[in-house]
Amino acid sequence: MIRNTSALALLVAIFISAQASAQNNTALEVGTGVDYSTGRYGAATDTSVFSIPLELKYQFDHIRLQASIPYVRVQGPGSFVGGIIVPGSTGNSTRSGLGDVNLGATWMINQDTNSFPAIELGAIVKLPTASSGLGTGKVDYTAVANIYHSLNPQFMLFGSVGYQWLGDFGTINLENGVVASAGMNFKPSQTTSIGFAANYHQEYFKGLGDQFTVSPYAMWNFDANWRLVGYGTVGFTTASPKWGAGMRLVFFR
Repeated sequence: MIRNTSALALLVAIFISAQASAQNNTALEVGTGVDYSTGRYGAATDTSVFSIPLELKYQFDHIRLQASIPYVRVQGPGSFVGGIIVPGSTGNSTRSGLGDVNLGATWMINQDTNSFPAIELGAIVKLPTASSGLGTGKVDYTAVANIYHSLNPQFMLFGSVGYQWLGDFGTINLENGVVASAGMNFKPSQTTSIGFAANYHQEYFKGLGDQFTVSPYAMWNFDANWRLVGYGTVGFTTASPKWGAGMRLVFFR
């Protein structure tokens, strides 16, 4: 369930935690951390985004419910509108405050088996709760299908494809479009995982082009109920951040 590439840890958590939940009967997760990204997005100078999210997840049977809300600080000419950057519309300014609430639900159609991958269908609703200058003030919707499959106890492949409906930002028309990701996870031990994800977002602002990033990550279960996730991001297009990084501290049981 992709909101933005600067919060890649959310993408990782969906697939890795889904597998962990199936194996360890995880019912509840509470996480927080930091995300940072910077890029030009077609402007003359960089726009940087720093956020501190609070994330909740509850799994029961084949249903997973999720909620997140971040504190966001944006510096630069671009507008941060609920997870994406609209270039050069605010001057070189700094804005901060609460971001938009994201609510999600996922239904697992099939569990991962030796002969068939796990398949999930989900939806995310972005509620316009952000402070002034940190959102569109509109509701956004995302529908998504997730798939993942363990080739053996160490290697897992995962992917996601969805479609996002974006509310316009004032007089600026934002384009609806496809979001997708694909990656691989490797478990060198029962408590650690490393991997990468490639992320795609179809053009959301006319003339900016598509967004494409690659993000390596690592995860460590350092206690029976605690997990640490770290990631980096490198962008390859005008619509992408030049680079980003983040981490999560997650309590699960």
